[in-house]
Amino acid sequence: MENFLYVDTETTGLDPCRDELLSVSVLDNDNRVLFHSYIKPRHRRKWRDAQKIHGITPELVKHAPTYTMVKKYLADIFRNRKIVMYNAAFDTDFLAESLTDCDSIHCCMLEFAEYNGEWNDYYNDWKWIKLTEAVKKVSPQFTFCAHDSLEDCKATREIWQFLKNRKNTTTETEEQKKSM
Repeated sequence: MENFLYVDTETTGLDPCRDELLSVSVLDNDNRVLFHSYIKPRHRRKWRDAQKIHGITPELVKHAPTYTMVKKYLADIFRNRKIVMYNAAFDTDFLAESLTDCDSIHCCMLEFAEYNGEWNDYYNDWKWIKLTEAVKKVSPQFTFCAHDSLEDCKATREIWQFLKNRKNTTTETEEQKKSM
């Protein structure tokens, strides 16, 4: 299997023009943690709605590094690497400065949506599935604490490896049929 990095963030909200990072995690294919840290926002001081979801309080990030302090380090980790995120469009908006030299970015959510095969007529596209639901479908025994960036990386890795193993198995079976 190719060597991917799994990346996830937690933020003060959903708007990358206004909101900021609160946590970033990076995991490799072997489940090794390459980066995992709270991030102190430079401008936002409160994020009550987001806090209800992920539990990250202003007190938890008070002594954390800012994104400015870690973005070069993250860029070095990402350089020439294949990055997988569950909702890549969201996370890349917040990590754009660190992702400029990565090899490629893959959206596990979009690939899982296609695998899942449920069509959304309203959006004329495959229906997006929450990370918690997707991981239950591919690995019912897998447990994790959703909305924690490191735990979400682990769940994304579980789904991605399932999709890649399935794709490799399908390709091998098709090649075997052709050679008969």
